[in-house]
Amino acid sequence: MISHDRDDQGIATVRMHDPERNNVFSDGLINGLIHALDVLESDKKTKVMILEGLPEVFSGGAEKETLLALSEGRLLVKDLLISERLVAAEFPVIAAMEGHAIGGGLVMALCCDIVVAARESRYGTVFMNMGFTPGMGCTTLLQDLVGPFVANEMMFTGKRFRGSELAEKRTNINYIMPRDRVRAKARDIALQIADKNIQSIHLLKYTLSARKKKLLIDARLQEDLMHRLSFDFPETRATIERFYVE
Repeated sequence: MISHDRDDQGIATVRMHDPERNNVFSDGLINGLIHALDVLESDKKTKVMILEGLPEVFSGGAEKETLLALSEGRLLVKDLLISERLVAAEFPVIAAMEGHAIGGGLVMALCCDIVVAARESRYGTVFMNMGFTPGMGCTTLLQDLVGPFVANEMMFTGKRFRGSELAEKRTNINYIMPRDRVRAKARDIALQIADKNIQSIHLLKYTLSARKKKLLIDARLQEDLMHRLSFDFPETRATIERFYVE
């Protein structure tokens, strides 16, 4: 589900590839991503990391079984682990979102340092469509990527925006381009970063990530409370079931 490598220039690429389930947050994908970050941080040779998904789907967010377990109180939210690890990574992370990114899949990009998106793909935070409030730091991080008003529309309505629509709204996404150019652009940015001194890269990442770390702490307090309430609503399970059927 997760593969990773690093070239001689210090550029690491982490790939999420679970085509059968559209890169949803299964235990295997979450654990694999965390393991990849552990490995890349342990050798102290990574200057920058590119996070890739499938050509059609970057990530589909939480899987149905996990959400149902949450709604029944059988499981605690752990997706925030992904957010925290990406923000706290000692090297900058580039999200290469060729494909669609939905819910937690999009939030992964919010936790990265540079974002490249595709004009053809759709991006949205669909939590409310499933009957519960946004998580993973979405409520505090989404505004930085798309602006406060577009973020509010995304979260309240659950609308999935095409990359071309977001380009017209002049968001803070670094680049929105044709899908077949996304990976090449991410690689080009990574090469520009890898040209720099590794110690200085790590120092700068530590400093620039401080604000996001604080936002995630704020989000944990707010979102955990909202989740305890919204997952307990009797209609939430039925809404989750209906969402996955549709």
